[in-house]
Amino acid sequence: MAHVLPPTASLFDWLDALELGEPQTARALALWPLRARQGVAPPPCPAHLPLAEALARGLVQVDEVSEGGSVPHVRVRNAGDTAVLFLFGEEIRGAKQNRVANASFLVAPHSSVVLDVSCVEAGRWHRPRGAGFEAAEAILSSSLRRKMAQKVAAARARGKHFDADQAEVWSGIDERILLARASSPTSAYADYRGSRAGDVEALRAAFRPLAGQLGFVAAIDGEIAGLEVLGRPEVLAATLPALVRGYAIDAVDAEFVRARGEGGVFLEPAPFLAAVARASVRGGPSLGLGEDLRLDGAGVVGCALACGGLVHLSAFPEGSTLVEPGPTEPTL
Repeated sequence: MAHVLPPTASLFDWLDALELGEPQTARALALWPLRARQGVAPPPCPAHLPLAEALARGLVQVDEVSEGGSVPHVRVRNAGDTAVLFLFGEEIRGAKQNRVANASFLVAPHSSVVLDVSCVEAGRWHRPRGAGFEAAEAILSSSLRRKMAQKVAAARARGKHFDADQAEVWSGIDERILLARASSPTSAYADYRGSRAGDVEALRAAFRPLAGQLGFVAAIDGEIAGLEVLGRPEVLAATLPALVRGYAIDAVDAEFVRARGEGGVFLEPAPFLAAVARASVRGGPSLGLGEDLRLDGAGVVGCALACGGLVHLSAFPEGSTLVEPGPTEPTL
């Protein structure tokens, strides 16, 4: 059963242990790195590997739950001696259709768990590429993840599973494909992402992890777009390229979508971090190791996975107006 946690027990202390570095910028995207304050150590979380690394090393297998499959579920089998982290919004490709994780999940060593996912390829239900899934090395668009986090929070509050509203996910991807004028026979997010790949990779290459970095605050066109914090610096370093791609693709689209709201929700990282730290937190069991946390505060929405210490936190301005394309054609 879900329970409400005081902010100081879950977020304030963790975020208070971090400090902002000087921003790194490229075109419309800015990232403020987050590192531990000198002499302050955030509460530790268990050692774990990113999913992409575990897949590459053959330590984990991700596949459909059965021969017939189930759109909102995949099975992860971890044969290794270390826990494996499947990040919120991380894309896996193959099997019967590409999926993304509806939350961050930590799969224990030598275990098998069925996880809640969303389809990001509506027009395919067969296996053209081998038996199971492989890493896509990408995280879903930050603005699409913000909407998913809101839907999952509502489902969790009703005592449901990690339901992200599949119809809304498909609708959001269709809008992006239209905006990008991408060709996608299966309505795949990967095709939209591929249409932006050159610009996205140019942006991604501009950002490299700093020693000891645990996260970042992102801004697009001067408007705060989100926050990512990982519990271990080596995991942040390994997953930074994929995380940056999720913000970079929105930054690229922001160059096409000129009619955004005025002023945005947050224009500087410090007020946003303060709002996240003050947010109320509702906790409940995750799928796999740890506890799923849902943030609800003035102007912020987000989710986290905690297991001793913080494993992964994603937070976004609630009601952000960045990159809401609708049917509008590009205007460059």
